Amino acid sequence: MTEPASPGAAWLDSLAHQSLQLGRILLLNGSDSEQVHLQVHRFAEAFGAEAHLLVTYEAVLVTLTAGSDIRTKIGSRVPGMGVGMSAIAAINRLVEDASSGRIRLDEAQAAIDKIEHQTPAYPRWLVAAALGVTAACLGRLFGGDWLACLGAGLAGAAGTWARLELGRRHVNPVLVVFVVALMSGTVGGIVTRFGISSTPALALVAPAMILVPGVPLINGFLDMISNHVTVGVSRLGFAGVVVLAIAFGIFCATWITGVGIPVASPTLTIGVPQDALFSALAAGGFALLFNVPARMAWACAICGLASHTLRTLLFHYGIDLIPGTLAGSLVVGVLAQGYARYFRAPAVALAFPGVVAMVPGAYAFRAVFGTLQIAEATASTATLAETLSLSATVALMVGAIAVGVAAPALLFPPRQPVR
Repeated sequence: MTEPASPGAAWLDSLAHQSLQLGRILLLNGSDSEQVHLQVHRFAEAFGAEAHLLVTYEAVLVTLTAGSDIRTKIGSRVPGMGVGMSAIAAINRLVEDASSGRIRLDEAQAAIDKIEHQTPAYPRWLVAAALGVTAACLGRLFGGDWLACLGAGLAGAAGTWARLELGRRHVNPVLVVFVVALMSGTVGGIVTRFGISSTPALALVAPAMILVPGVPLINGFLDMISNHVTVGVSRLGFAGVVVLAIAFGIFCATWITGVGIPVASPTLTIGVPQDALFSALAAGGFALLFNVPARMAWACAICGLASHTLRTLLFHYGIDLIPGTLAGSLVVGVLAQGYARYFRAPAVALAFPGVVAMVPGAYAFRAVFGTLQIAEATASTATLAETLSLSATVALMVGAIAVGVAAPALLFPPRQPVR
């Protein structure tokens, strides 16, 4: 321990403030509830206090006890949860330094303030370009032709730029995804109208895929698995609202462009070598969007390649998408644990970009379109059955991703915390 057990009110106030700030940064940047609890507990313990934490979807409350002294603090409202893996990695390094006695409490405060106000690791133009490539790659992974991929790429880049700009202006995140889905869907649809494309719908769907809240979806299931039910339900509820907003944006884009999205559609795949290339490129784009440190970006690409390519290979051998998704996610979970030890970084920073391309956003959008037809009483019996099947597929695939990513960490926990 680097501090005495009961050094006074001022010290405990400072430690409570820092513990709360640390937990809030983790929550804001995409950590699941279990990681927030773990790191806040370790940080307080490093300085001789015991932390009791309450994590909600909107705020963090922490109570510290040191000897006979008790301090309770509650953080301000969390305006919205993003994904910032650089911040999570920096917090984990700070906690490890505190646990090892390499940093004093006053030095920790300066370090936390620096992490909280750090600028993104990559410029906006680079992130927009990378996500344009990602959208084009997703279009190809879904079986789109080259014209549809071109439309998806242009729409993805334009939509990402608008998304980052609106986010910088603190526009409501649900409104942001609706506007961006509408804009990118319109751009993608217009591009495909200039030529003959056999898969024009993918020019609308693929750019929307990069808007799908994969991290809240996966974190929601992880929270449920870890018995943080309230937060898990909140994350899943928010993710569901975002998916609906994206679907409505695409629906408006179909009305503007005249490009329809069928509810019933066959599962299209490409060859395994192409799948490996485009999966790696797509994961690399998400790594930039998630602000993954540059030294780890190549590992994210390998995780994305391994997961999606394995699923495609299994599909070619007759294995259904749901068990294939579970198998791909398990591979990512194992790789992420290994890379976490190598980089001394959180496994989540490597796992999320590797599995986001498998999040069933396209299935969710088609399920919403089917639900709209049911609500309008225009759906056939076949459409009703397809909509129910799509909804079940979405739930099972997201669950398979969460279980696959979490299982290696639960079955083979690290002998010492990574940083």
